[in-house]
Amino acid sequence: MLRVLGLIWAGLALAGCAYGTQTTSGADFLAGYDDPAYAAGAGTDAAQALDAEIRAIAAVEPSLHFPARIGLARLEARQLTTVPPEELVHWGALADGLAPDVGEFVPVSPLIAAMVDPQAHDPRRMPTPADLIADIRRGAARQHLDYVLVYELSGAFTQTSNAFSAADVTILGFFLLPSREVQIRGAANALLLDVRNGYPYGTAAAVVEDAQLSRGSTAWERGQAGAERIKIEAVADLTGEVEAMVRDLQSAALAEASLREGARP
Repeated sequence: MLRVLGLIWAGLALAGCAYGTQTTSGADFLAGYDDPAYAAGAGTDAAQALDAEIRAIAAVEPSLHFPARIGLARLEARQLTTVPPEELVHWGALADGLAPDVGEFVPVSPLIAAMVDPQAHDPRRMPTPADLIADIRRGAARQHLDYVLVYELSGAFTQTSNAFSAADVTILGFFLLPSREVQIRGAANALLLDVRNGYPYGTAAAVVEDAQLSRGSTAWERGQAGAERIKIEAVADLTGEVEAMVRDLQSAALAEASLREGARP
C-alpha cells in the first residue's frame, strides 16, 4: 500500500500526475528502538532532546474508517481560501463518484478557522506552513470533520519569442502578428490528514502544461488568463489522483477491519 513518496516527483515529470498513501503504525516504528543501537539517553543533551522529539513525532497511529466527513481546505498564496464554484464542480463530481461508501466532502470555512485561531487577531502574524496546517486542523475540528484534504494551487506563465518577433518593432506587427509563444503551467498538490492526530494518509499531485501563440500586445493578458484557467484544469486532474488515493485507503481500512474481526475469539 505504501508508495515511495520520492517516486511522486518522477511520476509528475513523466505523466503529470501521481499519488501515494501511508498506513504504517507508529507503534511498529517505535518498536525498532528495542535495538541496542537506539538506546535512549546516549549522546549530548541536544541529541537526547532530538531523540525524544523523534519518538513523539512517530507515536501516531492511523485511524481509517469510512464513510467519513472529509474536509476540503484550499490554500493559495499561503492562505486558507474559500473553494471557488468552478473548483467545487470537480470536487462535487468526485464526491458523487465515491459516495456513499466513502462519505462526504465539506469545504473548510476560512471564517470558522479564524474563529478558533488563537493568533488570528495579530495583524503582524506571518504564518509558517506548520501554522497553516494547525489552523486548518482547528477549523476542521470545529466542523467535526474526520479527515481534511489540504490542497494548494499555483499557476505561472513564461513568454518566448518566435520568428515573427522582429515585427514587434513595428506598430502593426506588435498588434497583429503572433510573435510570442506563451508557456503556461499549473500545479495542484494535496495532502490528506487525520484531523484528530495529524496522521498523513496520503499525497496527490497533478501538473498541467499548455502553450499558445499570442501577439506581443496581448501576451501578458493571455498568460494571466491562461494561468487561472490551467489551475482549474489541474484541480480536475488532481481529483482523479485523489480518487485513486482514497480508494487505496478504503481498501486498507477494510483489510484492517477484516484482520481485527478475524483476531477476535
